[in-house]
Amino acid sequence: KKHASMEAANERSRTGFNIQSGEQLGTPPNYYVSIYSMSYGQPFAQVGDKVYGNYNGEDYGKKSTDAIGIQPRMLELALRNMLHDFLGRGAMIDEDGNEVEAVSCKKASDCAEVGYCAAYGDSATCSANNNVCVCTRAHFHQAVDEAFVPAVNKQPGFFEIDANDAGISAMYTEPYWSNDVGVSLFRYSNKRPGLLTLGAGAIVGVVSFFATIVVKISMKKQKLY
Repeated sequence: KKHASMEAANERSRTGFNIQSGEQLGTPPNYYVSIYSMSYGQPFAQVGDKVYGNYNGEDYGKKSTDAIGIQPRMLELALRNMLHDFLGRGAMIDEDGNEVEAVSCKKASDCAEVGYCAAYGDSATCSANNNVCVCTRAHFHQAVDEAFVPAVNKQPGFFEIDANDAGISAMYTEPYWSNDVGVSLFRYSNKRPGLLTLGAGAIVGVVSFFATIVVKISMKKQKLY
């Protein structure tokens, strides 16, 4: 949890957005990734007072609050901060190739003046492990087929099919479903169960029809109809 909180603080420091620690997995863990939107990892652009999933206008940058951000879940934030620490600690050398001592920090802005990551062309960020500045080495990427693109100038959560998609791979979306969604997915459907159901229904219908006729004739003979 401390790694997720630290990474959220780093993102708040970097973008100015109110990035939180993200949704917890719960007990027992629930790995259902939910609907891909701003609250579940889709990158977004804030332009003025509005938020877009894909913006191509000319107003971006006119306000100091304009920025591009992301709100991952707690697990994703924690993993990213741990990867920064694991991969970025070995890069603490100055421009002359000399090893230097790590700088203490509480958030990413405390690492703005750190120079021991510049030798690799990296920036520095704050790690929750001992609260020191490490080199940025882990990045988020979208696990979405390239054929899906955010709808232009609309809020996050809306997508379109890319007109320039070459169709190299089959389009895919979320592969994991919650147990309580109420939908069963199968790779293929067998015709036999459907045919058996249809046949059984036809037999029951025919038997019911003739049984009705027999009962009617019997009732007429007994003058009950």
